[in-house]
Order: sequence, then structure tokens, then C-alpha cells
Amino acid sequence: MPRDPAAALSQRRRELEEELAALAPPRQERGVQPQFGKRAGDHIAESADLMVRAHAATALRQLLGEVEAALERLRRGEYGRCEVCGGEISPARLEAVPWAARCIGCAEVRHR
Repeated sequence: MPRDPAAALSQRRRELEEELAALAPPRQERGVQPQFGKRAGDHIAESADLMVRAHAATALRQLLGEVEAALERLRRGEYGRCEVCGGEISPARLEAVPWAARCIGCAEVRHR
């Protein structure tokens, strides 16, 4: 288990929030949407960038939700317990992934 799981989780939450803020698309005029033009190359890079940012933001929001759920488990006194089997999540796993909600065994079963 991390020496101070609350500090580790809070730090990770701040990092994720900063990453999400950095991914925010640039401001555009109201009603103007990037779109593919009639010629090859028209707005393709801009549209591709927006799609990549949206995908990355979705993944970051999911991870942020996992971190916030771990902070809530910590507040309830349930941190370090597997949400599936109720067993202990190994300290080494929590050190590597402080927001882990499942023990290794249950996590492996989920990913099969």
C-alpha cells in the first residue's frame, strides 16, 4: 500500500485534471465547426486533432473517475479491499496502482 494513499491519489487527481484542461479544444467562433473541405487536406489536421483530443479526454475522465472512487473508498474505510471478492488487494498492487479496485485475481478474470 502506498505510504500515504490519500496523498498519492490526490496528486494523481490533480495531474489528471491538469491533463484534461490541457486537452480542451481551442475556442472557436460560435456556430463554426471544423469540417472536411472539398479539397484534400482542408481542415483534416484540425479535425483529426479534435478527434484525438476527444478520445484522450474520454480515457482521462474514466481514469479520474477511478481515482475519485478510490478516494471515496479511502474515506469509507474500504480502501485496499477488492470490490469483487472482498479480499485484500496486495500492497505491491496498490503501490503501483493506488486506485486499484480489484485484487490481481479478480482483475485478471475481468480482462479475459
